[in-house]
Amino acid sequence: MNRESRGVPGMAANQRVVFAIRGLECASCAIDVGRALRKVPGITELNINYVINKGYVEFDPDKITWDAVSKALSDRGYTVVKTR
Repeated sequence: MNRESRGVPGMAANQRVVFAIRGLECASCAIDVGRALRKVPGITELNINYVINKGYVEFDPDKITWDAVSKALSDRGYTVVKTR
């Protein structure tokens, strides 16, 4: 839950999605993914790990959906699978 929205009526909590990412082969790929996601409005936190081919994003569901996050990655040539 987003610290700012905790307990505040009318404010949605951020959502965190953990995902597997295919096509992530090196540190440069992870940097590329991070740069792409940082440009997406509504993403508040992210972590990409190329060693285990996984990552997570935390986002404001009032500003963006998981489908839009996934599309931002598929547009860069990566395949993502939501794991939780």
